[in-house]
Formats: sequence, structure tokens, C-alpha cells
Amino acid sequence: MTHQELKAIENGARSAMWAEGYDGQTHYVDVLKALAPAMLILATAVVLMVVIL
Repeated sequence: MTHQELKAIENGARSAMWAEGYDGQTHYVDVLKALAPAMLILATAVVLMVVIL
């Protein structure tokens, strides 16, 4: 294989790796959905601490 062929393969792999699923937008709703369970657990812990206090 020549250097040019190797470079073409590497560039093809890189572009396929980064182009997949990236649309350039920030998905705030998805982030909030992911954080909701953790926030619920933290809120429950705070309420329990206040009740114990």
C-alpha cells in the first residue's frame, strides 16, 4: 500500500467516526432526562436529612 492509500483509509475512518449521530445541536431535553433520576435521588436524600435533623 502506498502512503496515499493509507492516508485515504485513515481519513475515511475518521470521518465515519465523527459524522455518526452528530447534528450540531445541543439537546438540553435529553440532558435533563438523563439527570432527572440523580436529581430525584439527591432531593430525597435532602428531605430525609431535614426530617432526621
